[in-house]
Amino acid sequence: MKRIISILLSLLMVTSLMIESAAAATETALYVSPDGNDAAAGTIDAPLKTVAAAKERLKSLKGGDNGSVTVWLRGGRYTFTDTMYFTEEDLPNVTFAAYNGEEVVFSGAREITGFHEETVNGVRTFVKKLDKNDPSGFKSLFRGDSQLSVPRYPENGYFTVKKTAPEDDIWTEDNAPWSYCLGQRSFYADPADLAVEFTNPTDVQVRILHYWHDELMFLTGIDRSTGKLSLSRPSSMLIRDIDRYYFENVFEAMNEPGEWYLNSETNVLYYVPYSGETAEDCVLRASCLERLIDINGVSGIGFDHIRFTETDWMVPSPGDWGGDWRKEADIDAPQAALDVRGVAEIRYAEDISFTNCEFTNLGADGVKFLNGVKHSRVDSCIFRNIAATGVFVGGTNCLPDQPDCTGDITVTNNLIDGYSRKFFCAIGIQVTFCDGAQISHNEITDGYYTAISDGWVWGYAYQLTNNIKITDNLVYNIGQGWLSDMGGIYTLGIQPGTVISGNVFHNIAADPGQGGYGGWGVYLDEGSSQITVEKNLVYACGSDSYHLHYGADNTVRNNIFALSAESQIRVVSRYEDHKTADFTNNIILTDGKTPLFSYMTDAAAFTATGNILWDVSNGKKLYVTRDGNHKNAMSLATAQRKELIGDNIVADPQFADPSAFDFTLSENSPAVGNGFVPWDYSEAGTITGTEIGVGRQGGTTAYNASATAQTMRGSRERFPLFKSMINRIAALLKKLPGIFGIKKKTN
Repeated sequence: MKRIISILLSLLMVTSLMIESAAAATETALYVSPDGNDAAAGTIDAPLKTVAAAKERLKSLKGGDNGSVTVWLRGGRYTFTDTMYFTEEDLPNVTFAAYNGEEVVFSGAREITGFHEETVNGVRTFVKKLDKNDPSGFKSLFRGDSQLSVPRYPENGYFTVKKTAPEDDIWTEDNAPWSYCLGQRSFYADPADLAVEFTNPTDVQVRILHYWHDELMFLTGIDRSTGKLSLSRPSSMLIRDIDRYYFENVFEAMNEPGEWYLNSETNVLYYVPYSGETAEDCVLRASCLERLIDINGVSGIGFDHIRFTETDWMVPSPGDWGGDWRKEADIDAPQAALDVRGVAEIRYAEDISFTNCEFTNLGADGVKFLNGVKHSRVDSCIFRNIAATGVFVGGTNCLPDQPDCTGDITVTNNLIDGYSRKFFCAIGIQVTFCDGAQISHNEITDGYYTAISDGWVWGYAYQLTNNIKITDNLVYNIGQGWLSDMGGIYTLGIQPGTVISGNVFHNIAADPGQGGYGGWGVYLDEGSSQITVEKNLVYACGSDSYHLHYGADNTVRNNIFALSAESQIRVVSRYEDHKTADFTNNIILTDGKTPLFSYMTDAAAFTATGNILWDVSNGKKLYVTRDGNHKNAMSLATAQRKELIGDNIVADPQFADPSAFDFTLSENSPAVGNGFVPWDYSEAGTITGTEIGVGRQGGTTAYNASATAQTMRGSRERFPLFKSMINRIAALLKKLPGIFGIKKKTN
């Protein structure tokens, strides 16, 4: 018996040692603290000082059976003076995580102190001539948790381009590589708008707002007698004599608290303080670093409960998204700020994760998944004051089994509140080429262009993008009148398996001026095909709740399209000899004789049957139109008699209070009796009961938060101009795929 007991005890000890050994192999930990020492052991009692040192220390473990590793980061600020690169030489399966809920900050900025006080432009100003220990040449400055602003001129509103300067264009209409780009290197301002004598003109930036892009250049010359302004790089889109523009980084306009200016010639920094600040105690932080994290060729890297903040913006260099002509002429991408880099940029890696992180005050995209990224995610993060796109997902337009293919990406339960802050045409979440993605339960607000973009082929050629599930997102207050041609959701190309469902889109507003158009809720742009749009609530958009440019075989069912300014359904912008979509079992609610359907070019373009139709103010008095001119509207009965539209139900859907944007549906609604399936709009957005970022509760924003009524852009007499513009764009953009090097694949 004793022998048996002895054997059992021995086995128990061996088993215990095996368990301990396995635990040691799978639970490797390293500790880092801003108060540590990079020569220390890396234990909790003797932590390392820098994240870079921890990464280097872990290289010695590569090749062993180490399982996963956690680098525990003690609270504090970790200042990055250079990008941290992860390559195939680094240890995989490493998570960098905040220890025990402590606040961990990855910053790209360094402190500036030692100011003295002067009076500048008639206001109290802190001044410092930068020395060799200070950052230099920076374009981003921070105070506390806020990013400070450069002064603009005019301080409010805009100037208008007086006329173009074709004598300086790179191309003519006859030899331009793309009809919407002549490579304009100058334009004429009204000389009266140039009354200010710029202290250092080459510091001044020119911002031009037009179409779906905003040009951002520096001044290289100014002729005050003629008003001619010379620009540091060619424009990527046509500059017109109706375009708005203004100047940024103008010393003479600096007069409000929080504004600053760095004179690049004298290296003197000026800052207008807030009340109560003293020059002796003033601490500002400046950044010269665009990217913090670069992952290429190593998998399993994760970041948990970390705040990425304070990076600089750079003038985008032409990337590989287009033809060589863009690189040769130094022209940036004409859409979606594609050439902007990522603060965290990833290539050729799997299982990369950002969980409960915060991305604030950044000069580039937040997270950018590029070629060859698979099975990766951004989960429960916060994005605020992002210069460009929040999350970018896009590899190469290749076949799914090729190494450049990106796929199986999840972007879920994130709050994106304030994007496109420097590059106005950037997007909240962008998916270009991706083999499967889940974009769900995100709240996206306060951006100047499209909230979610999916697909990147104009027309019917092959694209990798398919099976993209865009579900339960809350999108509102997008566009805000800055640019044109945008949507709450924007799609391109053939996308089998793509579903847009359970989302709430409201208050999407485009440029209201003469050259503006197109603030749509659901926007299926060129070639959008084989997409299912169901159970979405879309309302109060500046243009239409739904718009399809051209496409085929789309299904639009069980949605609510309501109270948008120009019409609820813009059927088609370019007629083709096939059906674009089937509209069935939707509720379409309008008000004040605004058309239900517009651009009903031909009955063959769509099928609309079994929908509930109603006008809040006029009941059964419903209208449709063949174009965008309300003067050409016809009654619903006339449209049915002309067989432009099928059989539908005219009845009050019985919403609780549509005037207050309460779309709770009565149980006695005729829509329910007709087979409409209600759903809970409050499920859109971040998930109730979850943690978003570090400490914020999810699911706190109502589906109709900040909802406001939209008015029609300008006068109705402008619709013929709008129609002409749309037709021109439809014709010219046939050439657009060539800009991005998209070619049809052959097997």
